[in-house]
Amino acid sequence: MAIVTEVEEESIVRGRVRPGDDVLAFSGRKFVDVLDYIYADGCDKGTITLMRDGVQHEVAYKNRGGLRTLGLSFDSSVEIVPRNCANNCLFCFVRQLPKNLRDTLYVKDDDYRLSFISGSYITCTNLKEEDIERILYYKLSPLYISVHATDKAVQKRLLGIKKDFDQLALLRRFHEAGIKFHTQIVLVKGINDGEVLKKSLQDTFDVGAETIAVVPVGLTGHRSGLPDLQPVDKATAESCIDICEEFYRSHPGFCYCSDEMYQIAERETPPAEYYGNFDQIENGVGLIAKFFQDFNEELSYGPKSVRRTVGLFTGVSGESTMRKAKAILESKYKGLHVNIYVVKNHFFGETVTVTGLVTATDIIDQYGKTPTDDKYFLIPSVMLKEFGNQFLDNMTVEELSEKMN
Repeated sequence: MAIVTEVEEESIVRGRVRPGDDVLAFSGRKFVDVLDYIYADGCDKGTITLMRDGVQHEVAYKNRGGLRTLGLSFDSSVEIVPRNCANNCLFCFVRQLPKNLRDTLYVKDDDYRLSFISGSYITCTNLKEEDIERILYYKLSPLYISVHATDKAVQKRLLGIKKDFDQLALLRRFHEAGIKFHTQIVLVKGINDGEVLKKSLQDTFDVGAETIAVVPVGLTGHRSGLPDLQPVDKATAESCIDICEEFYRSHPGFCYCSDEMYQIAERETPPAEYYGNFDQIENGVGLIAKFFQDFNEELSYGPKSVRRTVGLFTGVSGESTMRKAKAILESKYKGLHVNIYVVKNHFFGETVTVTGLVTATDIIDQYGKTPTDDKYFLIPSVMLKEFGNQFLDNMTVEELSEKMN
């Protein structure tokens, strides 16, 4: 059942669709979830099949000029419940999480709908033919797909699966149907680096991927009972960057290493123009370049003078970037002083260095009693829940403020 809860004033079906109606289908296709509604709402014309008082009705609609919408709201039955991941990945980050984090962080999802809607990465191992056909029918594009390795034996090992899975054939099918997709490889030292990585880049390019990001495996301090994996070290990161940059030279705009990979290798990240449209920025690719691009633009509109002292929290990997920004700011504004507070990650383990995984607990433990003349503290938005003010450990910004000195 998909019960209508509200019909907007400007709806093109107002008066013919009412609150309480049970919508069964759009243009003959069963109403499964919100994707069906999104697609129907974007069509110039169609039909809505619904039940009202035990009688089935069919409502035709036409949207001339595309200026109005169906304007319908539904009960929770049409919300997308994330499809669980069926893999047993060697490096699964969810299995490495400590207790008492936000509940949503423990969800192991592998859902093509969320890949389309929010850009989350999927492996496609749990796709049924009806799912694939739905992707093709609705032109769900772009998708974000984890490749990890195109060597089938290595791929099975990384994903922890036994069944045969021809991912490349599926990706080729998507490409031929006009579905765009971005891909990623989580690099694990000694498993999918070197020659395996070279093959993966070429194979993924050949089946029509838009881009591919190579990111170092994330290993926390909570790996009891999990496979013994080695973190990406300087030599491995250097080799990975060399392979990717060589591939980039013959395939511009396709292959990128994450900023973290460059930091591990102790190399400068490329300039902003290297990253094109920043298609992989949510994967930590080009964050530093984009930060300085936006930073310098904002400075051109900034005030002429600033007189204050502020503190800025950052993860270990963000320190060098923040110190460069500090130098630029203090050079431009003589009355401004910025204190950088580097937060080591005791919560997840010190092998985790990215700013986005810093918790309020670590900020308090390391700096809560530190005397300071800072009047303001700046917290990078990546530390907080999207569209919220909660850290990963459930503490809010207000609670942090109360507990700081």
